[in-house]
This record gives sequence, structure tokens and C-alpha cells, in this order.
Amino acid sequence: MKGTKFGRIAVAGFLCAGAFGCATTHAPHDKNAAHDSLHVPLALRGDDVIVQIDLPNGKQTISPGEFQKDEICYMSAGQFRIDCYKDGSSLNLGPTDSNDLLLDNPGSNLQPADDEDEDGRRLLQISSVLMLVAGSIDRLPGTLSDYIQNPGQHMAEALDLTESLLTQDKVRFAGYAHGGNFNVTVELTDAGREKLEDALDEAGESNAGLQQVIVRRPARLPTH
Repeated sequence: MKGTKFGRIAVAGFLCAGAFGCATTHAPHDKNAAHDSLHVPLALRGDDVIVQIDLPNGKQTISPGEFQKDEICYMSAGQFRIDCYKDGSSLNLGPTDSNDLLLDNPGSNLQPADDEDEDGRRLLQISSVLMLVAGSIDRLPGTLSDYIQNPGQHMAEALDLTESLLTQDKVRFAGYAHGGNFNVTVELTDAGREKLEDALDEAGESNAGLQQVIVRRPARLPTH
């Protein structure tokens, strides 16, 4: 996906008022030059998912959301939410049922070697948050697979999310950041689909309650 000028500016605005903050002391010609040369991909492919990040057009009314302490952003769909912090993220299926997604976000600690390079600092901040969001989603199939095989107290919620990923071509998550709201569309890759199907197969052999979900899922496509 090619980044448009609006898209590049919107990504930067989406971060403003967030945990990273935004620099505001640029000469006009330098700022415009940075926007013209900055390309930020908003469609990314990981091992298990393809992620599309969409930002709203025009001026938006920011929904205040329900942020946790030190949270940069969060995403939700149904009964779960993904909480993103500067250095990592977690999948929360219930108030006391947190499961690690990313344990580290190396980009959060990177800074330009030149302390006066504010454009470089802003680009690193944007890239870090985008990698945090996309990387967290890419870990979702693996985390759900582990949960299904070693269930916790919110197995029903985990199965609902798994079923959505397997039966819908694309699943849309609502995202909330301090600088604005966004949407994330998720599509499983063959590897991500296989990971979830294998987990259901293994768990279904010992738990008849999973059979309904297993029967409703799409048939696995033949591999070549």
C-alpha cells in the first residue's frame, strides 16, 4: 500500500498527545520536506496475518476510550482487547486474564544519534508504534493457539475470537490512541490459519465442547 501525503500526516497526528509526544519546533520548509519524503506503509504482512491500518479522513471527533495507565493505544473486538504499551503488548480476554503478545518493542528505545534531528525522531516514533500495533496482531494466532491448548478462565472468549478469524475473510478491530482513533483489518495467512486449526484439532480430541466450533470453521485449503 502506497502512503499518500494525507496518510503520512495522519499517522503523525495519530501519535500526537500520546505517550511519545510530538515535536512542534520545525521551520516550515523543513517540515514540508519531511512530509513529502516520508513513506509509512499502512498495510503489512507478518508470519501469521496481513494487517491493514486505516486512519479516518478529515477532522475527527476523538472517542476518549478507556485507557490503562501508561498505555499508548488499545484495540478491541467483541469481548477482548489488546493493550499496547511503549515496550510491549498483551491480549486480555477478561479483567484478570492477561496473555503476553509482544514482550519487547526494540524500536521504543531508538533515538537519532543527532539530538537535534527532530524529523528523524518523529519517524522513529511513528515506525515504533506501527510495528507495535502490527507486531501485536501478528502474534495473536500463536497466543490464541497456546490458550486453546492450555485453556484459562475465558475459553469461550478465546474460541469466539478464533472462530471470527477462521470464518471471516477479514476481521476489523477498533483502535484507540491518545492522538486519534483508527481501525485495524486482519486477515490470516496460510500459516496463521494452520496454527489455529491445529490447535482446535488437538484440543477437540479431548474436549467435545469444541466440536461445534471445529465443524463451523472453513475447510482447510489444499497445499501445493
